[in-house]
Amino acid sequence: MEIEAGFLCRDCRQGLLQMKAFPTIDPLDGGLFFFAYENRIKEAIHRIKFGREKDVTVLLSEETEILLAEPEIHAAITKFFANAGMFRTCAENNSTDKSSWRAIDRNTVRVAKKDIWLWSGIPTDPGRLRQRGFDIPSVLFSQRAQEFGGRWVSLLCRTRKTLPMFGLSPEERRRNLQDCFAVTGNVRGKSVMLVDDIFTTGATFSAAAAVLKEAGAVTVAGLAFCGSIENLR
Repeated sequence: MEIEAGFLCRDCRQGLLQMKAFPTIDPLDGGLFFFAYENRIKEAIHRIKFGREKDVTVLLSEETEILLAEPEIHAAITKFFANAGMFRTCAENNSTDKSSWRAIDRNTVRVAKKDIWLWSGIPTDPGRLRQRGFDIPSVLFSQRAQEFGGRWVSLLCRTRKTLPMFGLSPEERRRNLQDCFAVTGNVRGKSVMLVDDIFTTGATFSAAAAVLKEAGAVTVAGLAFCGSIENLR
């Protein structure tokens, strides 16, 4: 099927769309991802991370724009902002129904918090960032922040070199990320939306959320372009 915009054709987009909640991850106040980390999406992420193909990242950013043009999805995410952590309830109920996010939207969507959300990407290891030449979370999500009344800002940095996470066990991931993030901006009393390209075990989101909460952030939620379905089972 012809691809009119973005990276996926319409059928692939619908087949890979998940809108799944993160499992409970302390101290994160809920989170969700858009697509399953499978098939064409998995191919795209590998081309970006290992092939350094920025043009593919731009196409994935277009995918988020296409999704948010759909009223049901836009309304569901708006409600997520209004009540950070609501998707955690879905995760704890082990919902596997792809239509669960649509059911949420059938209720009255509450107006989002008046406070401006600060959107910030999970920082990439500086060495890998230099090699790649671009920041994946920024390319994927920086334009979406303003659409939801938020502001894109760099709030975190890496304090030391870490190993690539691919292939590491959950415990190895946790040790790899221990004390590797530091806060670089004022987050006291603020709400922060942490974004990244992929959700796997949640170790990265947890480590980043912890330092933001320690620095005074009142709410830290997570948003990922795609996620590993097997880690929700």
